[in-house]
Amino acid sequence: MFHIQAAPKRWDKLNSPKNKADSTCKTSQVEPVDNKSSQFAKAKTTEYISNTQQVYYLERRLFG
Repeated sequence: MFHIQAAPKRWDKLNSPKNKADSTCKTSQVEPVDNKSSQFAKAKTTEYISNTQQVYYLERRLFG
């Protein structure tokens, strides 16, 4: 049996960014990478769905 002990959280102390200009610059640099990975994930998901549909169709013809 596993036991999990939760650590107390301090919600009263919020971590705020020191310089908002730096954080916006970082997000603009990360954005194209996220967009690329999002497009890649979408393409792979579409490919997976297409392959699954094709396998279903072929197996249905084979065993049906």
